[in-house]
Amino acid sequence: MDPTQKPQDIELNIEIISASAEPAWDDNWNFRSYLLQNIAGPTVDQKVKEIYEDVAPKIDCTACGNCCREIYPLMTADDVERMAEGLKVTRKDFLKQTKSVDDGCVSFKSQPCPMLRENKCTVYQFRPRDCREYPHLDKPDFLAGSIGTIENYGTCPIIFNLYNRLKLSFAYDPAIDYIGDTDPELFTS
Repeated sequence: MDPTQKPQDIELNIEIISASAEPAWDDNWNFRSYLLQNIAGPTVDQKVKEIYEDVAPKIDCTACGNCCREIYPLMTADDVERMAEGLKVTRKDFLKQTKSVDDGCVSFKSQPCPMLRENKCTVYQFRPRDCREYPHLDKPDFLAGSIGTIENYGTCPIIFNLYNRLKLSFAYDPAIDYIGDTDPELFTS
């Protein structure tokens, strides 16, 4: 977070958010380790819920649409059926624009999402569950999904603003190395 930015300020400029991701990478992982070691999961969940309920309504996703440009949503068989039906195409024709990924799910072959037009989903009412639930911050056990949060820090204004506010909510000292050798899930950029 920019030191001149007040915690209640909301950063909406996706270029600033994207540019902040790489320099914040190590600190974001360090903060995650701090939370895992020092703050009870339910306490983190409550704070995430409070911040999410404050931040999310202030951000118009249709003014951004960056998630649809940057992320490959996972689609289940049910999602494929719903999308094909919504597009009035056969399942087989819909699957031509997808690729197989883990756990029997598929994802679009290309980015941005082929359903995106002017920051809006052309099949919004039929969109995949992964898209419906994004940015996945309103679920319990925030820490279990925090790897995805860190990975999407530079993609989504809601995640960016929430994670930065979360850092200010606890006695986190970024000068202390909370990672050490204790976080086997730590990925490097």
